[in-house]
Amino acid sequence: MTPTVFLLWCLASYFLGSISWSYFITLKVDGRDLRTFGSGNLGATNAGRLLGKKWAVVIYVLDFGKGMIGTCVPYLLAEDPMWQGIPLPIAGGFLTVIGHIFPFYLKFKGGKGVATGSGVVLALTPWTGLCAIVTWIVIALTTRMVSAASILAALSMPFWFLWTNSGTDFWAYETFLIVVALLVAVMHHSNISRILRGEEDKSWVKNS
Repeated sequence: MTPTVFLLWCLASYFLGSISWSYFITLKVDGRDLRTFGSGNLGATNAGRLLGKKWAVVIYVLDFGKGMIGTCVPYLLAEDPMWQGIPLPIAGGFLTVIGHIFPFYLKFKGGKGVATGSGVVLALTPWTGLCAIVTWIVIALTTRMVSAASILAALSMPFWFLWTNSGTDFWAYETFLIVVALLVAVMHHSNISRILRGEEDKSWVKNS
């Protein structure tokens, strides 16, 4: 793979990730800036509290799709999508998550990377992704807190990968999962504080 193709896809991945579906859909459907509502987070959960379950699912699927595209397209660009020892699927997936969290045109304040990150992880290492999804479901049903489920599911990913995978690129994948898990946890710092104080919102989405 040429460095030009590698760098161009990394740049394209960031712009792909920066498409804030929750922001644009909420603005179109409700006429409000989602950043001024609820937690102010540009994600499916906060959008769902304003628009309802249907739109929460739509936004989640679109954000999830960004992660899948950012990760899968490199396999179409080259037989061996690698440059200087860096797998382009990992680099593209990571930059898609970064774009989602830090969109340049919204003052670098976007979502928390859960939906997009889950698309990336499921594309890169399906067993790890599936195990993390099961973890999310168990925690969410137990605690009724989306934030707690998201944080713990993200932090579980490096451990699931350690258990289910091995190979020549093991440490590239493991390092990526550790970085993404810590990034998701950091982005939920305010949620963690509220959880510790017993003040975290347990409402998922509006029932309409």
